[in-house]
Amino acid sequence: MASDKKPGKKQEIKWGAVLWYIHLHFLGLYALWLTLTSAKWMTVFFTLFITMIGSLGVTAGAHRLWAHRSFEASTMLRTFLILAHTLAGVGSVYDWVLYHRLHHKFHGTDKDPYNHNKGFLYSHYVGNFQSPKVDYEEAKREVDMRDMDNDSLVWVQYKFYWLIFGVFGLLLPLNAPLEYWDESMANVVLITGILRFAITANVSWLVNSALLIWGDSGNNSKSSISVFAITKSNWPNYHYMVPWDWKTSEFGKYDEGCGTFFIKMWGEMGFAKKMRTTSAEDVGEFLHQVATKKTTLEEGLRHLEEMAVYNATKELLEIKK
Repeated sequence: MASDKKPGKKQEIKWGAVLWYIHLHFLGLYALWLTLTSAKWMTVFFTLFITMIGSLGVTAGAHRLWAHRSFEASTMLRTFLILAHTLAGVGSVYDWVLYHRLHHKFHGTDKDPYNHNKGFLYSHYVGNFQSPKVDYEEAKREVDMRDMDNDSLVWVQYKFYWLIFGVFGLLLPLNAPLEYWDESMANVVLITGILRFAITANVSWLVNSALLIWGDSGNNSKSSISVFAITKSNWPNYHYMVPWDWKTSEFGKYDEGCGTFFIKMWGEMGFAKKMRTTSAEDVGEFLHQVATKKTTLEEGLRHLEEMAVYNATKELLEIKK
């Protein structure tokens, strides 16, 4: 725990990233105008489709599957999700998982790269534009990444990210509107390229900052964003206590949402297995044990996770019978 409270190193602004994302957002707004005024409908639908696929690669893939191991996926599904994540253009799965796990481990402390205590603007934007307070090699020592190191698909994407991204993130998506329905080059680059990356970047950042929009935490007093808070709940807060529950949506709901729907569908089809979750009864028993001081919070959460793994394995064995 001492390392949790040890101050992080001094941060530096990554000016290259700042300039890139300023241009990305301004050109994205212009691309939105082109979407409404000059783009062909096929371009609009195609861009929406691949943007959704890319976002799914971030939420169901990098976040729930790889960062929190909330379910197990077949080789086919893992391949689809890692290509979907590449389509989003937000970096490798390995790096995404590393910094998200760092965010959970040091949540609310000086080493948290997306510290919620500093407000929404910091969590969503500034934290992504600054060098981390933990250097790369130290981060890999602080966070257990052995599962990522032993994942061949993650390793291949990490080692050959720019080549894979060039093909699946740029060449193929941008070529389709040009080749098949004769869209203009400007619309293809700005809409299917720039606008897509502007949306998927914000989806990726929201995974780390969504607590300040939909969470009922009160941590957003430093930069009020209440205009976005249509509904608040404790489910985002629950995620930081029980991050391995596959049913918890990134954006404020439980057992609902796009990512949850697709994971549930993949489970029904046999592509997703050992889907870890818990029940109201188990949570009630856990809270009772902690409240009566029969167990500590850390031990109770560990036991809750062990029960989830046991129940998921038991359910899988019963299906096989």
